[in-house]
Amino acid sequence: MEPPKISHVHPLFVHFPQGLFPVAFASFCVYFATGVREFESGAFVCALFGALSAPLTTASGFFDWWARYKAYMTSVFKIKIAGAFVLMALAGSAALLRAFHPDLAVLPLGGLGWVYFGLLAACAATCMVVGHYGGKLVFH
Repeated sequence: MEPPKISHVHPLFVHFPQGLFPVAFASFCVYFATGVREFESGAFVCALFGALSAPLTTASGFFDWWARYKAYMTSVFKIKIAGAFVLMALAGSAALLRAFHPDLAVLPLGGLGWVYFGLLAACAATCMVVGHYGGKLVFH
């Protein structure tokens, strides 16, 4: 049996932000609908771990791009690279905002609560776009 290649690390890492950000947004939506505070806490934990995993995922993606595609630049890679940096900025902003303002999500939502909601929605949307283009590479 052949040992695993290092270039196969990216497909492992990519599942963390791709799973955590949509769950963070969905959990916050459930909190918004029900008022059950644990869903808001869950949304924060998912967003925090998603924000921490995004740089590792991006770094492994760059390595995979370099090793597998010889760093050949196409529109797909431009979108994925831009999306990765947008995601890290959005995720870092969301995690830091919630960390420094733990009561921002008290219902009814105030200004910072709506900003946090928008950041989580943008993280989930960015994951969908980046994931779609990653799928185009895998399932071409």
